[in-house]
Amino acid sequence: MRAVLVAGSTLTAELNRSEILSADLLIAVDGGAEALMRVGLTPHLLVGDLDSVSAGTRDELVARGVGVLLLPTAKDETDTEAALRVAVERGASTVTVLGALGGPRLDHLVGNLLLLTSPVLGGVSVRLVDELHEAFLVKGNSVFRGERGDTVSLLPLTPRVESVVTEGLLYPLSGETLFQGSTRGVSNVMTGSEARVRHGEGVLLLFHYRGK
Repeated sequence: MRAVLVAGSTLTAELNRSEILSADLLIAVDGGAEALMRVGLTPHLLVGDLDSVSAGTRDELVARGVGVLLLPTAKDETDTEAALRVAVERGASTVTVLGALGGPRLDHLVGNLLLLTSPVLGGVSVRLVDELHEAFLVKGNSVFRGERGDTVSLLPLTPRVESVVTEGLLYPLSGETLFQGSTRGVSNVMTGSEARVRHGEGVLLLFHYRGK
């Protein structure tokens, strides 16, 4: 099952309507409800403490039959983490999160990236996406599509990531080890419309940047 989470109230051009419309489960994470309402889309579920949702938007969503999972303001997880947990509990095997890579809070950005390592998401493919980027953990043989010239960066989230192999990138890796604290994996380049990455032991974060 494909789930899409809209986690940012300021989403505009990066709101991918076709991807959202094809979702089996569409979750608005707090202020993400405002972004969806602005473009005429209705989520299946609203999750959050609702500190970024107007009373009018909440009332309209309830009137449309949208479920609301109201979270306390004082809690031990962010609204986005709670929404990811709900998506997994409801059977999502792939999750796209829109609006989790921007905004004024750097701590939220880093927190969202580190959420990808949560054991809850171990068997789930999760991508954090905005207008120019996608970020995800390389699991198994990860294949992704883009355009020639797109930038790809590989960042270890463990002290070392073994046996990294890449295909379709200008500077190939053929079984090398990448080390945390080194920028060796930053700013590679796609040579065509598709690239592949796989690795051995360790946790590897991939950034795909579509800007020029």
